[in-house]
Amino acid sequence: MAGAMIIALLFLSAGAMLGVRGEDPYLFFTWNVTYGTRSPLGVPQQVILINDQFPGPNINSTSNNNIVINVFNNIDEPFLLTWSGVQQRKNSWQDGVLGTNCPILPGTNFTYHFQVKDQIGSYFYYPTTGMHRAVGGFGGLRINSRLLIPVPYADPEDDYTVVLNDWHTKSPHCSPEAIGWRPLSCKA
Repeated sequence: MAGAMIIALLFLSAGAMLGVRGEDPYLFFTWNVTYGTRSPLGVPQQVILINDQFPGPNINSTSNNNIVINVFNNIDEPFLLTWSGVQQRKNSWQDGVLGTNCPILPGTNFTYHFQVKDQIGSYFYYPTTGMHRAVGGFGGLRINSRLLIPVPYADPEDDYTVVLNDWHTKSPHCSPEAIGWRPLSCKA
């Protein structure tokens, strides 16, 4: 009986060593991108909302988390997000820059999947197509330290996300020149 018990324990421990593979935690988000009316300059104007929020929702994660964000584009233009400063782990094709990613066409969705590894700090996301960044669709992304990683300072009393942006009272559908943007002229 003891021999059978030992053999069973050996099989269980061998199976546990072969079959167990820990993976870092996942954070799942579903975002609906729409237009809405807000007054960032005291004048009602059309802005881009994410889940009816302006600015968009904050992502509060921990180092090594896997972030999965399913973005539904419910505006009438192609839309694309970039994760400013976040290294793209597990998939370098998630950085949200035209040429690397195709924009999310109106009425469709795209799922971003990336890992925030060893990047403690505050970042932000914003749209990279058209003039979208000038009218919303952005928000904060915070990556906290794992408890296993010691930091040489005390924990903060509180955290605040502040996102600054240039604002214009013109429509997001107008040309860059209509809101006063002028390209730099380079002389040889």
